[in-house]
This record gives sequence, structure tokens and C-alpha cells, in this order.
Amino acid sequence: MEAKLTTLRTEIEKSLSRSGHNLASFAKVSGLNRGSLSAILHGNPPKPISLGQLDAMTRAFGFPEGWLYPLYVDECFGEERISRRRIEPFLVKCAEIGKQMCIEEVLRRVMEYQRPLDIIYRVAERLFGSGRIQESIVFYKLIVDHEQDSYSERMAISQYRIFKSLQSTPDVDMEQKLRAVISFEPYRGLLPEEMQLDGLLKLAKVCFALHRWKDVEKFADELRALASGIYREELRRSKGKRAGQPFQAERPLVVYYGHGYLLKASALTKQGEYEQAKKYTAGYADLGWFEMLDDEGRSSVDSFKLFAAANGYTLELLMGNISVLPSYISFLSEHPGEILSGMVIIMESANRFGFSADAVLSRFSREMLRFEQFQDTINVDRVYRLYYQIAMYHISRQQYAKGLDYIIHCLRLTIRLNSGKDFINCVTLFELNRDYASDTQQNAYRELIREVRAHEEINVDDGQRFGIV
Repeated sequence: MEAKLTTLRTEIEKSLSRSGHNLASFAKVSGLNRGSLSAILHGNPPKPISLGQLDAMTRAFGFPEGWLYPLYVDECFGEERISRRRIEPFLVKCAEIGKQMCIEEVLRRVMEYQRPLDIIYRVAERLFGSGRIQESIVFYKLIVDHEQDSYSERMAISQYRIFKSLQSTPDVDMEQKLRAVISFEPYRGLLPEEMQLDGLLKLAKVCFALHRWKDVEKFADELRALASGIYREELRRSKGKRAGQPFQAERPLVVYYGHGYLLKASALTKQGEYEQAKKYTAGYADLGWFEMLDDEGRSSVDSFKLFAAANGYTLELLMGNISVLPSYISFLSEHPGEILSGMVIIMESANRFGFSADAVLSRFSREMLRFEQFQDTINVDRVYRLYYQIAMYHISRQQYAKGLDYIIHCLRLTIRLNSGKDFINCVTLFELNRDYASDTQQNAYRELIREVRAHEEINVDDGQRFGIV
């Protein structure tokens, strides 16, 4: 222990000698107190070095940031206790500048002391709060792996942070999303209320992407009930009938309340419960009565009104009321952001009720060219569903070349989404119409099948199967 501690100071002494500085001149260039420098280098015992002092020395010597960090690890530990004042900022800084080996060494040693999770959790929260989401996850995972009290708030928040981090992680496939839901779901009720709101909203949205409609309903119901209860409490507080600070969540309260209705209605729609869906759609169509709205809240009320109008057309079409189609097309033209989801519904209805959608496909052909640019999972899934409906539409009209081209597009998207169920649907549809496929289409199809097969062989040893969720 002493040898390593001396090594840190020896390196500083060597650098002082090479630079030609004495303590007085180095104190001036580094901005450190001469007496502190003397106590650090020559004290008996030596005065501990703070991270700020070490960084100031590094800058004064002209060395890269983190130059002496591997030797600083021992400075954080004593014979019988940990120096939290040094270890917490040190771990945060190491995470910020990518000193992974230092982090691993510190964490290995921290776990040998009493109550190590207190330190690890504070570091995780500091990183998360400063926007270092991915850097914080290794610390939260340590909490999850070692927390003895499974019902503690710290455990719940750590699970929530890990789950939330997926929202900012690109290329998360369906199987990973499902595992994340399974891991986080049991802890949602243990969170502080402001985190519960956000956790329930994210759970419902992820389950929507996974097409787990009953789960969407469950989380939407919980979200709506919680938001309603908090709203009543806030009204009492605002009227002076209840003491306390205003409730603060990540988003305005009306966002969670409205989504409780919107997601419930959407899940019911997906299950063909159209009359029930209409009732819940009315629940978010006009939220102007909601009090305590800020600018974001008022903007959200307007957005919910727009969503309700769009979903009103959706429900009418799905129930066979084709007379609303011209009005719906005009609505989509005025609101380009709704075109993709709107076209999914129009093509689904055209296939179900047998009306022509040629004019719609022609009207929005230019917008469809831009759909391939989407990268987020929800919109990629919408593009898949649109292409699948278009494929069936063309095949039902014996336009096999067009239909098979769209099936091949769909197959590519299912591989991207890692969705085994959708992949099987596409394969089935292609095989039923294989006799109409051109040589080019047959070759493209075989190449995609080989790609999936290769993916299976690579991942089989890890137990990862394509799309088995």
C-alpha cells in the first residue's frame, strides 16, 4: 500500500524535477497553495491529494487529463475506510473521460468495504443527472446485482434508470425491449410518484411497440389512475387546502393524464374493440379544462386534440364507414406527421372492406419515399405494417410483381426489427405467391433467408434466436 502511495508522489516529484520547478514556482503556475503542496509531498504522513489538486498539477505539467489517475486509486482508500470525498468525484470523472480500468479497480475494492452501494448509487445518480446516461448504467447494474433489499426505493430507481436508458440507446431490438419490460415491471410501484408516472408511460409505449395490447391497457389504466389522483391533490394544494411544494415530474401532469386515455384507446383499437376505444378517445379529445397548465402543457392539450381527430377517423374507417375517407385524406394532407400512421389504417381498411386505395397511394407517393429515412423502432414498425398491407392489397388485385416487391421490403424490415412473428408472416405470404415471383425477386428472397440463417448460426451458442420473444 505504502509503495503505491509513494509512487504517486514520486511521479509528481520526478515531474517537478524535469520541469525545473521548485515548490514556490510550481505553486504559482498550478494555482495551488505552496503549503498544501509541501504537506502533500513531504508531510508525515503525507496530506491526501484531492482530485482537483491532482488535475491542477496535471494541467501545470502539460500532461493529458487523467495522466496519474491509475496511481490515484490508492489515494481513495485507507487502512479501514473509504474516502468518499475523493472516491465519488474520482469515479464520476473517470466515467466522464473514459478511464474504464480505473473504474473497474475502484469498484472491485469498494465492494470489500461496508455499505459500498451508498457510494455507487450516489455516483450513478450524479452521472445520470448530468446527462451521462450510458456511463451511469454500469453503476446502476451493480446496485441491481448486489442490493439485498429487493423492495428498496434505491433498487426500484436503479431498475427504472436502466429501463429508461434504453430510450436513448439506438438499435435496441424487440427481444431486448421485452427483457427490459420484464425486469422493470415489478418495481414500478416502488418508485416515487413523479418517477412512477414516467415509468408507466414508458412501459406502455414499449409494450405498444411489442404489440402487447393487454399490457398496454394495464399500464395505461395505472397511469390514468395515478395522474388523476395527483391532479386532485394538486388542485387542493393550489387552493390552499393542502400544504407542500408543487408536484414536479419530468413532463406536465396533463401529458401523463392524456396518455392514459390515448394509450388505452389505442390498445383497444388494436384488439378490435372500436366502440370502447371511442369512449377513451373522447377522454383526451378536449383537455382544455385541465388547470395549472404551463406552455408545454397547453401545447400538449393541442396535440391530444389533433391525435383524437386522427384516431376518430381511424375508428370510423376500421368500422367500415368509408364515407369519411375524403375528409381523412384532407386531414392527413394538412398534418403530414400523421400520414404514415394514417396510411396504415387506410390500407388495412381497404383490404378488409374491398375498396380501392389507388388514389391514396398516388396522392401520398412522394411522402412514402421519405418513410425509409425513419430510424426509430416505432416508425420502422409502422413502415413495415404499411408495406405489408400494400403487399396484400396488390396481391389481392393480382398485381403480383408490385405485391412481391413489397413483401421483400417487409422482410428486410423484420430483420431490422428482429421480429420473428412478422418474418414468418412475410415468408408465408411470399411462399403462397412464389409462382408469380420473377427471377430477381426469387434471388432477393433467397438472399434474405440466407442472411437470417447466418444470423441464427452466429447467435445459437448464446441462446439468441431470431425474433423468439
